[in-house]
Amino acid sequence: MTNKEYEILKVLWASETPLTASNIVERGDALSINTVQATLKKLLKREFIRVDQIVYSGTVLSRAYLPSMSQEEFETQKYMDSMKQLHNDNFTCSHFMAAFLGQEHDREKALQEIDELESLLKKKKQELIKKGADNL
Repeated sequence: MTNKEYEILKVLWASETPLTASNIVERGDALSINTVQATLKKLLKREFIRVDQIVYSGTVLSRAYLPSMSQEEFETQKYMDSMKQLHNDNFTCSHFMAAFLGQEHDREKALQEIDELESLLKKKKQELIKKGADNL
């Protein structure tokens, strides 16, 4: 990912509404309309963004974009991809969580994190079971 692509994603993440290319230029740091339009095409092709709606920008119809994932999801995926490269695709979500828990030196805080993870895992498991039952 280039710096410009990431900068445009940050502008989109910061917005509560879909943005056109010209909106992004207004909110970005020293971005030209040509750079933004070219970069949006790349981000769209790589599915980091999606067209949410067609709106009027002045008298011209324009696409308004939204990110396809949250900044948190993006950063997590980026980290997981990096770790998979280092570990020849043998890095799993379990490894990810173990690595973070191994960094916590406060016993009480670690126990709180484990309790929260157990709750999240239970909820996710129930969602997946329900989703599987719905597909039958």
